Amino acid sequence: MTPTAPPPASASAHGPDETTAPGRRLHQLRKHHQPQPVSLKWLADRAGYTKGYLSKIETGEKPLTTDVARACDRVLGTGGELTRLVQDLTGRLPVAEDAADVCPYPGLASFEASDADWFFGRDQATAALAGRLADALGAGGLSVVVAPSGAGKSSLLRAGLVPALARGALPARGSRQWPVKVFTPGRQPLETLLEILEQTVGLPVSLARAALRRGRGHALGALVRRRTRPAAGPEIAGTGGEVPGTVRPVLIIDQFEELFTHCDSDGHRDDFLTALDALVSPAPPGGRTAGPAALVVLGIRADYYGHCLAHPRLAGHMAAGHLPLAPMSPADLRTVIVEPAARCGLTLEPGLAEVILRDAGAHRGVGADSTGALPLLAHALRATWQQRTGTTLTVDGYTTSGGIHSAIEASAERAYNSLAPHAQQAAHQLLLRLVHLDHDGRATRRRLALQPSAAHGPDPTATHDAVEAFTRARLLTLDTDHVTIAHETLLTAWPRLRDWITADRDGLHTRQQLAEAADQWDQTGRDPDLLYRGSRLTIAQDWADRHPWTSGSPLAGFLDASQNRQDADTRRERRTLKHLRRAVVALSLLLMVTTAVMGVCYVMWNKVQDQDERARRLRAQRTEQENRRKMAELKADLIGKLSDPPVSIRCPTPTANGDMGWCAAIGGKLLTGGDTGDQDIIVPPTRTRP
Repeated sequence: MTPTAPPPASASAHGPDETTAPGRRLHQLRKHHQPQPVSLKWLADRAGYTKGYLSKIETGEKPLTTDVARACDRVLGTGGELTRLVQDLTGRLPVAEDAADVCPYPGLASFEASDADWFFGRDQATAALAGRLADALGAGGLSVVVAPSGAGKSSLLRAGLVPALARGALPARGSRQWPVKVFTPGRQPLETLLEILEQTVGLPVSLARAALRRGRGHALGALVRRRTRPAAGPEIAGTGGEVPGTVRPVLIIDQFEELFTHCDSDGHRDDFLTALDALVSPAPPGGRTAGPAALVVLGIRADYYGHCLAHPRLAGHMAAGHLPLAPMSPADLRTVIVEPAARCGLTLEPGLAEVILRDAGAHRGVGADSTGALPLLAHALRATWQQRTGTTLTVDGYTTSGGIHSAIEASAERAYNSLAPHAQQAAHQLLLRLVHLDHDGRATRRRLALQPSAAHGPDPTATHDAVEAFTRARLLTLDTDHVTIAHETLLTAWPRLRDWITADRDGLHTRQQLAEAADQWDQTGRDPDLLYRGSRLTIAQDWADRHPWTSGSPLAGFLDASQNRQDADTRRERRTLKHLRRAVVALSLLLMVTTAVMGVCYVMWNKVQDQDERARRLRAQRTEQENRRKMAELKADLIGKLSDPPVSIRCPTPTANGDMGWCAAIGGKLLTGGDTGDQDIIVPPTRTRP
C-alpha cells in the first residue's frame, strides 16, 4: 500500500534548523504512515538501527546520514525523499556518527541499491556485467547472470549493477539518468513488463498490448524507440551507434525462474518472451536509433537455465551475454566480512574472521563451499553484530548466535518461541503460505499481500505478531503491503519449517492449484465451466476447512461459487432423476397394463378359435346328418317308386363341397343326379299290387 506523504517540513533547507529538518521530516513520515502510523521500535527493527539512535535523529541530537535515510526510505516507502533531503543539505556522503548503531550486514535479505556502501566482494562480476550491457548497446541481446541459489545474484544486480549504472558505467551520453527498474516476473509476467514500460518510457499499457497483437512484438520495439528517440544528431564514437540523448530503459528481471515456477500459462509465458524479444532485438537497418529498444538483464538460478534453453528465441539472445557467477574466493569472503565493519567504524576481534571463513569452507583454499553459504554467512554476521560488545564483533558473540550453520535456526526458533501459542499457529500457517512448490516439487518463496488482514486467519492480531517477530529477526522481508521470506535458505536451514513443508506438501499443491484455478476463473469473467466439481471440489473444501484463513481470501469466493454450482447441478440432477423415476413407473405400469391386455386378448383369441373350431365341426356334423337324411329319403323314394325289372343304384360318397350325387339304372336306362357312386345296390324286383 502506497503511504500518503504528510505535508513537507516547514523549516527552510538553508535556515538555522537545516540540520534538524531531516529528523523532523522522518518523524512526520513515521507518524503519517499509511495504513497506520508506525512506532519508532517498528521502524528500528526493519531499518536495522537501534531505537535510541533513531530517536536522537528525530530530536536533532544526531544528524540523519545518507545510509540511515536510505534504510528509512525503503521501510517507509517514501520514494527516496529522505535520501534526497540529506543529499540536498550536505552534498556529500556523511559517515554515521555512532558506528555501534549501524548494522552493515543485511542478514538473509538481499543487498539493495541503498546498501551499496556495504556491498563488497563482487567488483569483478559487477564490471563484467556492465561490460556485457555495454556490448548490448549496439548488438542487442540479453545479459544473463546465472548462479545457484545463495550465490548473491540479487545482491549483485541491486547493490552492484544499479549503483554502477548510476555512476556512468555505460559508454553512452546521459546513461546515468536512464531509468532503471528491478522487478520479478510474478504470475503475470507480461502485465508486469508492460506496467514497467509505462513507468519508464510512458508507453500506455493498452497501446503496448495492442502493438503486440498487431505486430507480433516488432511493433512494441518500434513504439519504445519512438518514445525514447531524441532529435537527429551526430553519433558518438565508441557507443555502438548511440545517438546523443537517446534513453534506454534498463530492465533488471531478478528471479527470472518465476517465469517457470509461478506462471502456469504457456500462452502468457510465450507472450512475455515475444515482448522481451522485441525489446532486445537490434533496430532494423536505416533507423535513426541503433541497437535494442531496451537493455535487459536477467538473474536466474542455475537449475532453471535448461528451461531457458528450451525456448529458441530466449536461448539465442542469451548466448552472447551469459555471465556465470562463480563462487567467491577466500580473499573476497574476507572482504565481505571485514570491509563493511570497517566502513561503519566497527572492529573484529582477532581470529573472528578466520573462524567464520573456516565455517564457510574457505579454509580449503577455494570458494566452492562459499556459494551456498553466503546467506548463512550474512545472517551469522548480523547475529554476531547483535551480540557485539561495544563496537567490537567477538568470537563469543559469533558462537552465541549459533555460527554459520546454526544462526538461522537459532534466530528462527527464538522468534517462534517468543510468540504466544495462537500466534505460533498463525506463524505456521503464514510461513507455509509464503512457500511455493515448483513443477519439480522444489520449495521456493513467494510474495504475499498483507491486506486485507482478515484474509490471513481468524485472528489478524496473531498474524501481525508473527510477522513482527520474524521481521525483527530478518527472516521475513516486509514492505508497505507485501511480505516474503528473506531468502530461500530459510526453507532448508530451519528444520521446523522444513518439516512443516514436508508434512503439508500435498496441501501446498492443493493450495497452489486452487489459487491458479481461482485466478483463471476471475480473469475469464467467472466462467462457470472453470469451477471445481466432484472429487476436486471435495479435496479443496477439505483443505479449506483445515485452513481457516481461506474464509476471507479470494479462494473462498471460488469455492463458494463451485459449491453453489455443484448444488444447483445436484438439484437439477435430482429433479431429472425424479422425473425419470416417474417416467419409469409410468412406463412400468403401462407395460403391465399392456401385458395384461395382451394376455386377455390372447385368451379371448384362443376361445374364439376354439369356438370357431367347434362351430365348424358342428356345421360339418349337421351337413353330414342332413346328407344322410336326404340320401335315406332318396333311397326310400326310389325304392317306393321302382318296380320290376330290377333297379341298379349306385350310392355316391359326398363330393368335396359336401353335396351328395346319385345315379340309377332302371330297366337298362341310366338315370344320374351327380357323380358316379362308389357302390352298387341291387334292388330286387318287387311286384306291384294291381
